[in-house]
Amino acid sequence: MSFSRHLRLPLAATLALLTGCASMAPPNAALPASPVPTDWSKAPGSPAAPGAEATPLAQWWQRFGDPQLTDLVGQALQAHTSVRSAQAALQQARAQAQVQQAGLLPSVNASGSAQRSRSAGSTGNSFQLGFDAAWEPDVFGRLHAGADASEADARAAQAGLAQVQVSLAAEVAVHYITLRGLQERLSIAQRNLASQRETLQMTDWRVQAGLTTSLVSEQARAAAEQTAAQIPQLQANLAQSRHALAVLTGRAPGALDTLLASPRPVPRAPDDLVLAIPAETLRQRPDVRQAEERIAAALARVAQADAARYPSFRISGSLGLRALTLGALGDGA
Repeated sequence: MSFSRHLRLPLAATLALLTGCASMAPPNAALPASPVPTDWSKAPGSPAAPGAEATPLAQWWQRFGDPQLTDLVGQALQAHTSVRSAQAALQQARAQAQVQQAGLLPSVNASGSAQRSRSAGSTGNSFQLGFDAAWEPDVFGRLHAGADASEADARAAQAGLAQVQVSLAAEVAVHYITLRGLQERLSIAQRNLASQRETLQMTDWRVQAGLTTSLVSEQARAAAEQTAAQIPQLQANLAQSRHALAVLTGRAPGALDTLLASPRPVPRAPDDLVLAIPAETLRQRPDVRQAEERIAAALARVAQADAARYPSFRISGSLGLRALTLGALGDGA
């Protein structure tokens, strides 16, 4: 019984220490696996072969081969306010990460002073030099967890900037391709209207000559009027697309009317594009990467809060030197 009583206290202390160490373990970051297809379903006659190397799409808009589209996307990425806001958020997140990393290192401060005094007809000089140092050992991982959270926030901000850039480039491309398509439709409608008016004139002559009935003439007139009614709507849609592109590139509405007035062919993507496997394509999406980094930051903050329940230690020290001459400070006087 005596041996058991003597053993009880060390055993309880050991169990308490093990329990504390177990509670300090970071939360389980493993997420349940989601089934992802290993390949895309291919349409008949698709040129992409299984296992083919994916086409790099870092600047996908350049693959349309339209210099004007490339210029507009570049201008939008430089001038749009959403990009500038995302860049500012990234700079702030990186600065915060640097502050957290600096907290892992010792802090050192230096101070110095010089004094000249006069007493009873005599003068004297006094020089002082001091150093202060402090360091907090990260015994329980609180500081490292905070630094990990800040780094994950910075990576999330980087992905957020990429998401803004991708969305903006896609919006510019959609408006530009829509504009070129509207120009092509407007050109076709104008040609059809001219042809239908010629047909209407010929039909009127035939009616006057008694070669056909007025019903045929009215049908030709209705077709021409229907085509003519489509042209103002196409022109309005064209103006809307031009104004949208101007705003996206940081200009006033109407600033690109002259530049985009001349019709051009509708940009088309090359036929030899090869997509990566679905899982890799998902990881390339900035919004997916941003969500992943936010989860990592949240997990790191959980670990930081868990470690904050334990004591923190701080080591500090100071050194001061005082001398009557400046040269004596270097000699440790």
